[in-house]
Amino acid sequence: MTSPQTGLVRAIGRWSLAALAVNSIIGSGIYGLPATVAGLLGKRSVIAVVIAGAAMGVIMACFAEVASQFSEAGGPYLYARTAFGRLTGILVGWMLYLAQTAAPAANANLFVIYLTKFWPAAKEPWPRFVILTLLVGVLGPGATTDRPLAEVARITMGNRGAGLVAIGALVSVYGYLSAKLLGMPRVTFALARGGDLPALFGAVGPRFHTPWFSILFFAAVVWGLALVGSFAWNVTLSVVARLFYYAVICAALIALRRKQPLATAFRLPGGPVLAVLGVGIAVALATQVDLSKSLILAATVGAAFVNWLWVRRARVSE
Repeated sequence: MTSPQTGLVRAIGRWSLAALAVNSIIGSGIYGLPATVAGLLGKRSVIAVVIAGAAMGVIMACFAEVASQFSEAGGPYLYARTAFGRLTGILVGWMLYLAQTAAPAANANLFVIYLTKFWPAAKEPWPRFVILTLLVGVLGPGATTDRPLAEVARITMGNRGAGLVAIGALVSVYGYLSAKLLGMPRVTFALARGGDLPALFGAVGPRFHTPWFSILFFAAVVWGLALVGSFAWNVTLSVVARLFYYAVICAALIALRRKQPLATAFRLPGGPVLAVLGVGIAVALATQVDLSKSLILAATVGAAFVNWLWVRRARVSE
């Protein structure tokens, strides 16, 4: 079914959407992050994962209420713009884009890491470049991340177990990248349709009804980030960027309840309290993050302000 408002095809059912979300969670973390977290926290990493899950539960509960009030494409950008205005919406849109391009770039690293289980030459410069250019990513030269789940399987089930886990990782990571190519171009599409990006980003192909330019642009950005960073580097960059819009969307719960008190939407029990808690969690985590990526973050914020000024000037000239 084609949406008359956007021209995009709405052909994904509830279960397919749920499967994409689950695969995105698994593909973006479990195959690579355990080794990084264990390296930082040792045996305490297990407790850290439980605490992180509880913290994310609070933030995602806030997302559930806020998202239930919208049916248009745009995600956090749309929520923030409606709650706090165009400038905040644009800032969130840029941070969302940075977070959701760095994460696929990190996952491209995992694809190569697990592929070396079957083809050791995949880690060599030219095979690696060719393979991950076809995926929109490349393993950074400083990456040292291993295959934690495959190693556990090798110890407990032998080489066949390790091979089975490696195959699962390859399928999951490829599915994750596909999910991001499906979802994230709709953010720039929404920005363009809202007048906050050039109209080309909102172009829809006549045959498949997809935002073709936004898809190509997203692929190019992911590929560029993957070229300059490793798995851990891109993961950290993604986390720092997403903490910003996590805090904004939690705050949007309170703002939207005031702006749209009669909206037909899911209402989270104790929503305002959880929203404040969610903002606090995001701020607290941000103070603990390695800010070695601050140059890219500053450039992203700067680009968002330039984007906002461009929009203001364009509207004044109209």
